[in-house]
Amino acid sequence: MQVQHTGLTLQGVMSSLLAPRCLLLVLLPSLCCAALFGRPHIIFIVADDMVCYVYPELQEFTVSAIIITIYWTAVDGEIRVQILVRSTELVMFYCEATHVRIYIGEMKQLPRAHREAEQQEIRDGWNDVSFHGSDQIPTPNIDALAFNGVILNSQYAQPVCTPSRAALMTGKYPIHTGMQGYPLLGAEPRGLPPGKLLPEYLRELGYTNRAIGKWHLGFYKRELTPTYRGFDSHLGYWTGFVSYYDYILQDKYKDGEFNGFDLRRNLTLARDLVGQYATDVFTDEAVRLISNHRETEPLFLYLAHLAPHAGNKGKLLEAPQEVVNKFDYIADPNRRTYAAMVSKLDDSVGRVTEALQRKGMLGDSIIVFMSDNGGSTIGDFPNWASNYPFRGLKDTLWEGGVRVPGFIWSPLLQQTPRVSNQVMHITDWLPTLYTAAGGIPPLDGLDGVDQWEALVYDLPSPRREVLLNINEKTRTAAVRYQNYKLIIGSTNPAYNEYFGANWAAAAAPPYNSSAITGSPAGAAIAQLYESIYRSPTLASRIPSLRLEATLQCTPDSPGSSCDPAVSKGGCVYDVERDPCETNDLAVDHPDLARSLRALLVRHRRTLVPQGNLPTDSFNADPAKWGGAWTTWGSGE
Repeated sequence: MQVQHTGLTLQGVMSSLLAPRCLLLVLLPSLCCAALFGRPHIIFIVADDMVCYVYPELQEFTVSAIIITIYWTAVDGEIRVQILVRSTELVMFYCEATHVRIYIGEMKQLPRAHREAEQQEIRDGWNDVSFHGSDQIPTPNIDALAFNGVILNSQYAQPVCTPSRAALMTGKYPIHTGMQGYPLLGAEPRGLPPGKLLPEYLRELGYTNRAIGKWHLGFYKRELTPTYRGFDSHLGYWTGFVSYYDYILQDKYKDGEFNGFDLRRNLTLARDLVGQYATDVFTDEAVRLISNHRETEPLFLYLAHLAPHAGNKGKLLEAPQEVVNKFDYIADPNRRTYAAMVSKLDDSVGRVTEALQRKGMLGDSIIVFMSDNGGSTIGDFPNWASNYPFRGLKDTLWEGGVRVPGFIWSPLLQQTPRVSNQVMHITDWLPTLYTAAGGIPPLDGLDGVDQWEALVYDLPSPRREVLLNINEKTRTAAVRYQNYKLIIGSTNPAYNEYFGANWAAAAAPPYNSSAITGSPAGAAIAQLYESIYRSPTLASRIPSLRLEATLQCTPDSPGSSCDPAVSKGGCVYDVERDPCETNDLAVDHPDLARSLRALLVRHRRTLVPQGNLPTDSFNADPAKWGGAWTTWGSGE
């Protein structure tokens, strides 16, 4: 193999990169980032006394195309150069230094990427994970992953569950699939329209796809259920929620109330699990799947927990009593049970992380943790969550309804831990995980933005705007462009001034950073990092990271008030400086308001009318189908 050497000049870099059939191996006299050459366990770069080494010996490959991004900034009077190189085979480099040597040579092909990707979906309020600053409900396992990864402080979902799940699975805004309206009802004869979904993209890359927990994207015909939409297996429920021990959904329509069982292994009813707590059932299944998985094959595990969603009326909140008793310092009995539900969810995260490490898969894993909407703190199905200090709650377009807690953790991420304030939307996960899994971007026809490079290397986010929703029936809409957000209309005017309870002032044990590092997830990360010569986040650093992740605003901040239900032009907020949405800018900055409305109008032109249909309780009635919600449109 012939190798040539060139010094770092812009002309030299560009001419080298434009040469056909070439690979760039960047060697630095300073700290180098890890490199991604397809499978992360094939090539590994470490820093040893300011020199980078490649393990194992570099294999030969052919590169058919090169994409380069060069960033340069002044640092302490010197020019700091950052180089990001990607080929169509997903060969990537990213390093940073003031002096660089570039070696170029012809090679042969490397194998495709292999990663275990896990996505966990929750329904916590913003203030109900302790990495956001609340002491009342400790979440040590969740915090351990968050404080060793990237905390996503500006991540958005849809205001309710079915639209969020549709956005996640399709990579499209719900207005482009007709899913922007009310969540699917048990007796509603519709589902997510035909089209390629996230697990189907990953299947093309060799992934085994497992779904656990909530589906809520249609089931009246079997072709709408998870194992017909790209998943190899599913243990969970098809409807919007069930009770935590009996797995019954009670749906009430104009023509009566309908009760039915809803828990399945694929298409088969799982009545043997009645009496077992839902969070434990779903966690046991996740651990079983990981334990039985062949670790040399890529896995996508979609774990969509029921917790801490409210159940049926009469038993909205359920948790094992011995866990509830641990929170006797919480005076409100409903909030106490809710805390136990979140605690069980945190235990689940710890058990799954332990299982990945025990199987030898954690080092190749990407873990995404997020909520599908804000907490439903009050209303028809309250769960006593807290979105404080955000305004609003589930089913509103205020930050409390659409800005959700979340993080991403993986050994592949560089410059961690960190708190990211760059905007992400739930649609972004499809193209992002596709690229992370070894797919060749870009994917056409999506609204989601590939954020993989920005997440891995702490680069500027490619997303500048996010459509939060347009509901043409309720005449509500919201859009964010850069740091400015426009809200038009209101789903419930009574919630426009609602900020919820600030449980931070209630009695609670002091935050214990050592409990984070000593949690099952913290111990698994420490064990993994020791094997790859990497240091986990120390307990002493956690308080400063936690402070950075805690929003510094109060609902009583002075400002110009606005009610989007009566304001003709809507309300405008700088949600970067004013995340509590207390100071309306529309009156003082009419040009800004007009620009945001024009952006919303452009999105409105692409809207597909929402597909909500009248319920068919006559045919869907579980009493006709052995007491279970089933695929009544398929005649079974």
